[in-house]
Amino acid sequence: IGMPLPEVFSSLYEAGKLRIIDPDPHLFTHSLSFVSAFVGGVLLSLSSHGVDYLMVQRILGCNGLGSARKAMIGSGIFVLFQFALFLLAGSLIYVFMHGAPMQKDREFTTFIVTALPAGLKGVLLAGILAAAMSTLSSSVNALAASTVTDLLKGKTSLTMSRFISVGWATVLIGIALLFNENDKSIVMLGLEIASFTYGGLLGLFLLSRSSREFRSSSLVAGLLASTGIVFLLKFLGLAWTWYIAVSVMVNLLVTLLFEALQPQKRSGISN
Repeated sequence: IGMPLPEVFSSLYEAGKLRIIDPDPHLFTHSLSFVSAFVGGVLLSLSSHGVDYLMVQRILGCNGLGSARKAMIGSGIFVLFQFALFLLAGSLIYVFMHGAPMQKDREFTTFIVTALPAGLKGVLLAGILAAAMSTLSSSVNALAASTVTDLLKGKTSLTMSRFISVGWATVLIGIALLFNENDKSIVMLGLEIASFTYGGLLGLFLLSRSSREFRSSSLVAGLLASTGIVFLLKFLGLAWTWYIAVSVMVNLLVTLLFEALQPQKRSGISN
């Protein structure tokens, strides 16, 4: 970087890069305000680590419940240091580039191309591709497994399972192309996309923990309503960090409403 460490942190402080809490009072329109980010982060973590099959299939690789719990707790602790490292690296690159404005998500790649030697460029490129492939393969496998197990009830061949995987991979490519020109950070965009469905999934999980039994039609109605309300919230300009909270409440209310409107099941034997 070419400057002493105190000067580096002084430069970051003056640029506002060391600010941890955003005191923005616009709680419902600014996704990075403290309250909005805290609520959204808690619910997003509950959804991703509690009900998302992407995480479940990784936990299933543990040899027991105790190991699975250790893995979940350990991942939370590790991610804290991981993101701290990412933020520090990004801040140092900002100082190295002298705060030059550039397109979102191009800072690290620009640093690799312009500042690193040839050998190290190859190592970092291989690491990026490996991380991307592992995440993508997990997503495709989770979607294909859910389709085969839940929708087709396992009544399919190996060849058909592979075609289903190819189909979901095509869908993911289409989504990536659809949002390719978006000016948002790719990380924030990915979290926002996940928030469209996480509310419905978390709502279904909460209902499943109840001692009461619900009809399939009520659960489907709640899931569809919770997903549909998110599109309305986006149109109204609500910060995406509130999507899960609102969609969970809509899921629960619609499911309970449908249960109340449907006739109760008769007990005993009827002629």
